[in-house]
Amino acid sequence: MKVRISNLLYLNFILFIYSSASSANIDERFISPEELFQIKAEFENEGDMLETETPQEIRSINIQKSWTIMIYMAADNDLNYFAWKNLKQMELVGSNQNINIVVQLNVQGNNTTKRYMVKKGKRILFQEQTNLQEKLNSGSYHTLVNFVTWGTQNFPANNYALILWNHGTGAIDPYFGRAINPADLFYLNPTDDKFEIDRGISYVSLIYSEMYKHIKTDKKRGICFDDSFKSYISNHDLEIALSEIIHKVLHGKKLSLIGFDACLMSMIEVSSICKNYAEYFVGSQELEYGAGWKYDEVLEQFNHDNLDPKSFAKHIVISYERAYQKHINDYTLSAMELDKHHLLEQNVDNLANTLIEALKNQQNKRVSDTIRKCKSTQYCTCFDEPSYIDLADFYCNLFQHISHITLQNKELEKRVQSQLFTLISEGLNIIQSLIIENKVGPKLKRAQGISIYFPEHNIIASYSKSPFAINNQWLKLLNKYIHG
Repeated sequence: MKVRISNLLYLNFILFIYSSASSANIDERFISPEELFQIKAEFENEGDMLETETPQEIRSINIQKSWTIMIYMAADNDLNYFAWKNLKQMELVGSNQNINIVVQLNVQGNNTTKRYMVKKGKRILFQEQTNLQEKLNSGSYHTLVNFVTWGTQNFPANNYALILWNHGTGAIDPYFGRAINPADLFYLNPTDDKFEIDRGISYVSLIYSEMYKHIKTDKKRGICFDDSFKSYISNHDLEIALSEIIHKVLHGKKLSLIGFDACLMSMIEVSSICKNYAEYFVGSQELEYGAGWKYDEVLEQFNHDNLDPKSFAKHIVISYERAYQKHINDYTLSAMELDKHHLLEQNVDNLANTLIEALKNQQNKRVSDTIRKCKSTQYCTCFDEPSYIDLADFYCNLFQHISHITLQNKELEKRVQSQLFTLISEGLNIIQSLIIENKVGPKLKRAQGISIYFPEHNIIASYSKSPFAINNQWLKLLNKYIHG
């Protein structure tokens, strides 16, 4: 999920920062008390902000452009005020000769779902469809598919980008529909006036402590939380949606880019879902802060250049660092080239098989102890959810400790160590090729762009149903490591 603090809690938090930080160097990512009240007023009087041009007039002059960027803003939750700030950032650039910017917006309350084309300084409301005279469920994959269908039919382009804007939970899917309030997950470090995550608090642990207050259900998990419908798009449903988009809407053509303006989504378990449906992937290994991506910087380059998909993916990551590097110690964002993703999945599968064999034949628990050390928070880059570890950092640690993998059978030990040497070397090379851009804060210098789920004591039930776990030996390794 994004680390965004809702309404009055956010206001109190900002007032605390203003009174505590002597330098008061608060970036425009953060909403000042005055701006918060202004956004709230604009939100409540939204009808006064709409442009008078009709959808038919827009379509009549809309020729096929290089890009249509579709932003699915699921803000029917504690992020709703930030949606308006991000929209205002988009309006600073607006659709131009290179791009169409189209948005679907859901916010809290009884407001109907809105679809906009964003132009410079204004946004055009498309509301002629009957089904948009009501509030749509942004936690339903059907709504996502419908939005992309509308966007591609009305705004044809050579390249399509889909950005999912909301809370995210990475590889683990919670059992209930409403996201927790993340207000307690970060603090201002008075030594350098930068924000840091409180790593004594596990995000997923908070989710599961909240879960037990609700009726247990094992149906839903993932991203795009909708408080009104108490729903969200599961990892499984995300794959269904992307499959329908590619095969029924784009007729076999992949999205040029899929981006997650949400927390913890740059994981092999998530990117493995996207690899068949998009060319490039952008996401964060860590929690996101403030208003997420800074959309004026993300889009501004299109005023000057017609970016290809690879350049656009890299640019999003670079613009994210520009927005955060002076204010946050542990930000991350990375971009992947997904046509190489299957190589990494196969490498992880082979590594898991080799480690399973080692665990079955280990001497005095030396293998399990070595794995535990290599994945521990002390030696390996972990994130706010400590069961999410940086895959490349884990590989590097394991590489340095291959000699500690000792087995009862010395001939088998030699073969296993040789296999690990080869597989880890290959895996690190694949990651380096797969990750085309990676930006991290000073607290996460060893994060290399892609995470993997590796719990210490138990495997959360939803994980075993993820597409990656079903098709990869990694889950079998987790079970062998944890349960013996």
